[in-house]
Amino acid sequence: MPINSDKPHLWKADVSQSIDFYNDWFIRFAPGTYRKQRVIRTNDPINIDLKKRQLAALKRLFLRHGHKQTTFDEADSLDAIPPGTFIIPFTFSVGKKRPLVKIPIDCFMNPIRAGKRAQPYVIEAKASGSATITSRWRRKEALKFTLLKERYGEKVKLILLLSGYIDPGYLGYVASEGIDWVWEHRLNDLSALLGGGK
Repeated sequence: MPINSDKPHLWKADVSQSIDFYNDWFIRFAPGTYRKQRVIRTNDPINIDLKKRQLAALKRLFLRHGHKQTTFDEADSLDAIPPGTFIIPFTFSVGKKRPLVKIPIDCFMNPIRAGKRAQPYVIEAKASGSATITSRWRRKEALKFTLLKERYGEKVKLILLLSGYIDPGYLGYVASEGIDWVWEHRLNDLSALLGGGK
């Protein structure tokens, strides 16, 4: 069942709340992040910190619902990952041509309630300080989802974890590709997929 991709009447309000959520974080934490970069230079300190925050929030949610974190250096089959586990980060072998393409994934989660017909979820964290950035994401996410389905079939689902300035046109595009999303400011929307816990 879709989380947000089938609710276009909520998209405008969700984008507004996401911007407020992002701006609140930026005002409180970005100055310190920039100060650190005077000593330690990285390419995009703000996005690095944002992604760390998003993945930490995902981990807390999964643990609260009785899931266990596991690690794999490389997994050739989603079927090898047991129900009730998650991996942050993860590398998939995808595509249908040899050699297979390896792509990084922010998070993989196999719900605790999953059985033999498991519906695993690949979750990508996306945060943007400008709505224009989302136009660069469109083809990248669609291609990644296509490669995942070629390798693992229709059972694998891609969910985006969104925060910040998100263009509603981007939401329409990813929805048309069969990609769903959850907002960081309303992360508990994922709870319905997880089972267990509270």
